[in-house]
Amino acid sequence: MVLVVSLLVWFLVDPLRLPGDVLEGLNRRASVIGMFTGAAGLVVSMLGLRAQLRSRPADDDASISGTPEPAHARGPRPRTILLIAAVPAVVVTTLIVLAVVSERPVRYEAEDGTYHNARRLYNIDGASNKASMGYLNHPDSWVEIKVYAPRADTYTVNVRYSAADGNARQYLTVNGSHKVVLHYPGSPTWTSWSDAPVKLKLDHEWNTLRFQHDDGPFAAELDYVEIS
Repeated sequence: MVLVVSLLVWFLVDPLRLPGDVLEGLNRRASVIGMFTGAAGLVVSMLGLRAQLRSRPADDDASISGTPEPAHARGPRPRTILLIAAVPAVVVTTLIVLAVVSERPVRYEAEDGTYHNARRLYNIDGASNKASMGYLNHPDSWVEIKVYAPRADTYTVNVRYSAADGNARQYLTVNGSHKVVLHYPGSPTWTSWSDAPVKLKLDHEWNTLRFQHDDGPFAAELDYVEIS
C-alpha cells in the first residue's frame, strides 16, 4: 500500500513535467484500471508508463522545430481525472484487505497457556508448531488460555484436539464462571487432529478459557483454539 501511495503522489506532483499526450495515456489506463483491476493494476500501469517516458525523446516538438512547445499550448493536464480514477482503487483495495484481515480467525496455542498437572508435548506430528498440551487425564488437570475479544459478543471458539484412547470430555470455563462440557469424539491416533467448535460469550478484551479434564476414563490433548 505504501508503494501505491508513493507512486500516486510522484505522478500527481509531476516533477518531470510529463507531456500532455503521455498524461492522456495515463488517464486512459487509470480509468480502466480503476474500474476493473484495482490498485495492483495501477502499480503495473504506472511502472510501464514510467519506462515508456524514459525511452521517449526529450521533446518531440523540439526535435522538429528546435523550439519547445509553449506551456499554454499543451492544454490542461488531466490530473483531476487521474485522481478520481486512482484514489477509489486504492481506497477499495484497502477496505478489502482490512475486511479480510478482520475476518481471519485468531489462533492461540495450547502449549503457550498456563497449566496444572499436565505436560507440554513437542515434536508432535500434525500439530500446529509441532507442539500440544497433553496428559490432561486427572480431575485436577487443566490448561488456561487467554484470548482477546475486540468487543463483548458471542464468538465461535474452535478447539483443535486429539483423543486416541476414545471419546473424551472436558469442562470449559470462561473467566472462572460460565462452564460448558466439550465432547471430543475418539481419534484414530494421537497425531490425528479434529475440530470441536463451541459458541461462547466473551467479554471485551482479554478472557481466560480453562480446559479441565472431567471424571471420565479418557483424556484429550489440545493443539490450539481459534476465535472467530
